[in-house]
Amino acid sequence: MPTAPRTTFLYFATLLAAPLVSAENALVVQSPLELQVSQRDKQNQAVITIAGTIQGTVELIEAKAELNPGATRGKPVNWTTITTAKQIAKGKFTGSLLLQAGGWYTLSIRARNAQDVIAEAKVMRVGVGDVFITAGQSNSANYGRPRQNAQDDRVVYFNGKNFVPAQDPIPGGSGGGGSPWPILGDLIARSDKIPVCFRSASLTWTEVKNWLPPNTKLYRNLAKCIGEFGKSGVRAVLWHQGESDSLAKTPAETYFERLRTIIKSLNKDAGYIIPWLVAQASFHPGSNEPAEREVARGQALLWKRNIAHQGAMTDDLGKEYRSDGVHFNQLGLATHAKRWFEALSAYAITIK
Repeated sequence: MPTAPRTTFLYFATLLAAPLVSAENALVVQSPLELQVSQRDKQNQAVITIAGTIQGTVELIEAKAELNPGATRGKPVNWTTITTAKQIAKGKFTGSLLLQAGGWYTLSIRARNAQDVIAEAKVMRVGVGDVFITAGQSNSANYGRPRQNAQDDRVVYFNGKNFVPAQDPIPGGSGGGGSPWPILGDLIARSDKIPVCFRSASLTWTEVKNWLPPNTKLYRNLAKCIGEFGKSGVRAVLWHQGESDSLAKTPAETYFERLRTIIKSLNKDAGYIIPWLVAQASFHPGSNEPAEREVARGQALLWKRNIAHQGAMTDDLGKEYRSDGVHFNQLGLATHAKRWFEALSAYAITIK
């Protein structure tokens, strides 16, 4: 009788020694989501909530984070217990892992009984970086030409349910064209070596009064977008609006008071102070220069009185930057993004 090769015995011995992963103990991860970006704090780290469901009886659930190939910033975390049997209620579990700014990370989660792994799951791309809410009117939304796509895969949009690659049109913003946000995201990701997320709350043809709290539709939507990321979950609001107020001849002090009211109300509703960067955006070919100067002065009052930081300047971008006299072309979108990057860089210096 022929003798089985030694390698065959070794193969079956390995199978017998390996822990079994049973389909009866399915592990489902509900948080974090694929491509999720969590806002870093002043220590350049974030607590990542890990939540989901597990079938069957387990002693503990562990998680670890590994840097994906090509990641240039971040710190791996080895297997760490995030919850035990006593903390699992009706098959639902919640835990957390502290991660340094960077990524993408691959997050691995496993359920164990003694030394046996009975269920496993992975989230392949999780990051710690910056989350921005973009708000205002058409030049903050999807009215540029052409559409823009981020070149860096660390730049994403949030559509209210999922994180998706930053490809225009940005979810939540009106219009079907392009925006400056993928270009800005590329600049930030490459400079700071972090993932970046944008959430849009922009709508065309809006005056600042249309955003006033508490019951305007635009205010409620803006508050909802901020609330989606939890307390301290947003780096800043990037506000680009004012062209419609030039057409409406809004006085400087009126513009200032209205936007200050919006900012203060949102801080109260969110439960934390959210930095705002307010652009100088007043130019419209249908308005006149005195009206534009008033709106621009109202925006500048917000900077001077420390209600907001200075955002991108776009009033000086003439016809060569615009596709239709109002909305930006490729050169305009790239310049718009660059100026937001410069404004954010100046703001970052002030808070160190």
